Amino acid sequence: CNGLSANSTIETCNGCNCFDNGWMDQHRHDHPNQPIMFTENWGWFQPWGQALGIRTPKDLGYSVAEWFAGGGAYHSYYMWHGGNHYGRTAAAG
Repeated sequence: CNGLSANSTIETCNGCNCFDNGWMDQHRHDHPNQPIMFTENWGWFQPWGQALGIRTPKDLGYSVAEWFAGGGAYHSYYMWHGGNHYGRTAAAG
């Protein structure tokens, strides 16, 4: 993901907003024959030792709308509702 994929895999974006950070434009340039996929839209993310960053539903929804308006082909909702870390048991803090 995000530049670290093997040659035969589809590059995808993981993050809080893959439209605003220019990922889509770079992906179109680097991989013109691949679909534009957003596999992890982080609803909350906590780097080790840092404060918990929680996004509002409005911000999450807007990032999805922006993604599809910009030409995104796929968006995964599993990270939106917490992924497989229910209760944030795997968080850094």
